[in-house]
Parts: sequence; structure tokens; C-alpha cells
Amino acid sequence: MFRSALAALLISSSPALACTAPGVFFFDPDPVVTLRILPDDLDRLDLSEGTTVTGAYTGTETRQNGGHLPVGFIIREGEVISRNGARMDGALVIDAQGHATITRRDRVGIDTLEGRQGYLSRASVEGTGILQSHLLITDGALDLTDVEDAPRFIRRILFQTEAGLGLWQSDGALTLYAAAEALQASCAPDMALNLDMGSYDFCFTGGDNCGLLRAGDLSRLSNLLHFEGRERDQPQADADNG
Repeated sequence: MFRSALAALLISSSPALACTAPGVFFFDPDPVVTLRILPDDLDRLDLSEGTTVTGAYTGTETRQNGGHLPVGFIIREGEVISRNGARMDGALVIDAQGHATITRRDRVGIDTLEGRQGYLSRASVEGTGILQSHLLITDGALDLTDVEDAPRFIRRILFQTEAGLGLWQSDGALTLYAAAEALQASCAPDMALNLDMGSYDFCFTGGDNCGLLRAGDLSRLSNLLHFEGRERDQPQADADNG
């Protein structure tokens, strides 16, 4: 009940919402997307504006600075965070201006060691970012198998349509397949990427807590994704009238 009411509140405040299906709590045609690595980016973390959620999975290994290591091949603004490629097919690519696209790892060439090395070289020059996770929908089709007796959890999914990027969250515990199926039926996304949840469920939007963890509960997390509306030029007619 709480999550349903929260979803309704967030939908009402979302800009340019193209999919108003239950569970969609953020949608924007072209948001500014930033990958925050913890604890490195704590001083850059502003939870009062935009929407911030847990991104890639967090592993058991630690980084040299003591922070947790995200799972998969992770680059933040041209800086390599993890060179370890994962077998997960999904990738979120973020350019230097914060434009983000969900794609497959083989389409950007990070499915091989040689490909990841080449990608890192380009990213270090261009200042781009990337993270990996499970791809749930590819080119509009479900990209996973319905496994019998699969675990059920509340799911959060980043999805992409021709109209933009959105965040969807299930109202209750679902298998990953059922969650992807529900999102497909509601919003017909071109691509969809699973985001970390469970005990790593962090979500803030417009300063309000929409997840399990509180603002101070960041010690176990390795990364966050921040979404914010992009400033857009007003039509010339509006400018003339002003």
C-alpha cells in the first residue's frame, strides 16, 4: 500500500512522463545521468534534487581505497573503477554530457578482454562511463528465461523507449521474469536493465526516501545512479513573448 501511494506521488511529479503505468516513478526524454562511486563521490552526492537509486550490483571484493567493488566492467567519467568483465549482457553507456543508453555488451565490444581494453582507452579520452547488469529486454523482446521456483523480490528496472529513459519498480515481490513481463506489457520498452535491490535498495527522489536504506546508510553500497532533468532551450516564440 505504501509503495503504491509513493509511486502515485512520484509519477505526478515526473517531467514529460511518456509511460504512466503503475510502478513508473521517473521518466524523462533525455535526463542527465551520472554514475556515483562510493565512497569516492560522497561530496558530490546531492539527494535533494533529481532521483538517485542503486545501480550495478556490489561484490564482496574491496577496492584499494577500502570501498566495495561493483560487479562488472565499470568506468566513471573516463576513470576505470573495475576492469572485471561480467557475463551479464546488459550495459548502460553514459557519455561526457550525461546522455545515457542501454545496450548489449557485445554491441559496444566489452565482451572480450581486448574489447574492454580498447573501450577503456577511448573512455579515458572522451570522459565517458559504463556499467554492467542483467539485460531483461532487448529490442522489445524479453531477454531472459522463466525459471521455475525462481526467487521473488521487489524489483527495480531502468528502461528505455523511443521517448526516453524511465525507472520502474514492482509493487510487490516478483521473479525477475515476471517483473520484466509486467514492464513489457505496461510500457513496451526497447531495452530494460535490472538494478540492484534487496538489502542494497537505495532510492531518493526530490529529497524523499523511496527505498529501504536511509540517506546515511551508504557504507555497504559501491555505486549509485543519479537522474536529473536536463535544461532545455525554450522555443523562440516563448523567448520572444518573455
